[in-house]
Amino acid sequence: MIRFSVAEIFGNGMVLQRNKPIHIFGQAEEGDRVRVSIYDYHGRLIDEINSVSDRLEKWQVTLASMEASKDNKIVVENTSSQEKIVISNVSVGEVWLAGGQSNMEFFNKYDKDWERTKNLPKNDSIHFYNVPQRAFEGHVTHNGEGRDGYGKWLNDKDQGYENFSAPAYSFARRIQEKLQVPVGIIGCNWGGTTAVAWVPENVLQTKELKYYLDEYEEALKAYSKKEMKTISLLAWEKIDTPSDYKIFEPLLYGLDREEQLEYMEKNGDGPVVPLGPYNENRPAGLYETMLQKVIPYTIAGALWYQGESDSGDRAKTYDLLLSSLITAWRKDWDDEFPFILVQLAPFGEWLACTNDDYSLVRQKQQHVADTVENVYMTSIMDIGSYYDIHPKEKMEVGRRLALLALSHVYNMIPAEQAENPRFEKGNVSGNTITLTFKNAENLSVFDKSDIAISIDDENTIPEEVTAENNTVTLTTTKEISPDAKVIVSFGWADYAVINIKNEQGLPIAPFQATLCS
Repeated sequence: MIRFSVAEIFGNGMVLQRNKPIHIFGQAEEGDRVRVSIYDYHGRLIDEINSVSDRLEKWQVTLASMEASKDNKIVVENTSSQEKIVISNVSVGEVWLAGGQSNMEFFNKYDKDWERTKNLPKNDSIHFYNVPQRAFEGHVTHNGEGRDGYGKWLNDKDQGYENFSAPAYSFARRIQEKLQVPVGIIGCNWGGTTAVAWVPENVLQTKELKYYLDEYEEALKAYSKKEMKTISLLAWEKIDTPSDYKIFEPLLYGLDREEQLEYMEKNGDGPVVPLGPYNENRPAGLYETMLQKVIPYTIAGALWYQGESDSGDRAKTYDLLLSSLITAWRKDWDDEFPFILVQLAPFGEWLACTNDDYSLVRQKQQHVADTVENVYMTSIMDIGSYYDIHPKEKMEVGRRLALLALSHVYNMIPAEQAENPRFEKGNVSGNTITLTFKNAENLSVFDKSDIAISIDDENTIPEEVTAENNTVTLTTTKEISPDAKVIVSFGWADYAVINIKNEQGLPIAPFQATLCS
């Protein structure tokens, strides 16, 4: 017998999306009648809708849109079984979903600015929900000690908020301070995951992406079903123990390369879950066990910080994979909501991870942001680390995401104050290359940047780099012939940094351009 319930994301302290129809959903026995009522803080009935549980034992209602408010109450009644669920302290405001891999998952407590962040005044208008991390149905042990706070709505400063996404937390604080309405963030992320885990299987059945499914089918041949289950569950038992996590945790706070090598020598690869039905990275796996638990909870938009696990030989199709993910999510929600992306940061090597084809992934990310409607991206080429895949300045990442939302979603600031400087045009004269940028008020050179110049296929670097207003001037050691082919690249290598920034502290986005004298 199915238990009458609301979906697990509905709970005390939650935030509903304002100014959009509100979807409430759950489970009940087929044919059971369910009534959902919402009351304001005075106890006045705002809306009430009835539904009948379908043959899949699911029910759903859509309440009328509401303005921002606090202290509402939702009552869900099964009028067939006379059961009742009451959800209190319900706010209405702005709700965003924060998806991706470890750089989105990255906990507040690991951030460089944690000491300052935890001493900020409590903000009663921001709330957080981490979707429980399940590699497979029935997997309930991953979010134990050290990773607790999942599966319930948290208020600012509640125990467990230290384990919430640092960039998403920063984003929430900043947009709440500007909008002055309640803000809810839904964390739906998992470290080390490819975007393939977060899409429905039909996305991968195209000619270009089918190789992901082929790889999975081939991996299944390594073990019998019984062997696969035994090996996988034993590995998860080890991975999910708090003591095992404590051994791994120093790597997230940050270790130098020598300490990383010592860790690898002592711990090896650790317990490994083979690619199969118990692995979180299987095609469509987390889409089914995590994301579908949230759909169609009404949201304003999605933040997406991912791509590290789709580098290397997978980079060539990342634009197709990412744009297909965006299309699939929007279809599931029946809403063309905005996506705000974070471009991959500078990185060299960390543990056994390397930066193969990171530059290509960044290009693919930029292509999606430039060609898919209502998609925006911030570049963070100034805050990476060669020996750490996890930049520790996540509060700054959240600030940049918030700037894009405040500009493109809420129309509170002009795009020029939210976007990274982008190359617009350039010209060559003598030994001087002058580059002009948009979104580039008061450009300044803060530190060394990786800038390459190719003159008739001969590579060099500028002797001097200066910036003024919206231009950057590169000076070369030799005169450049008027008929020379000149290619200028900013941050175009797998590991590269860019430290020329505009007045808002945003670095120039990576680019490569061919110029004429």
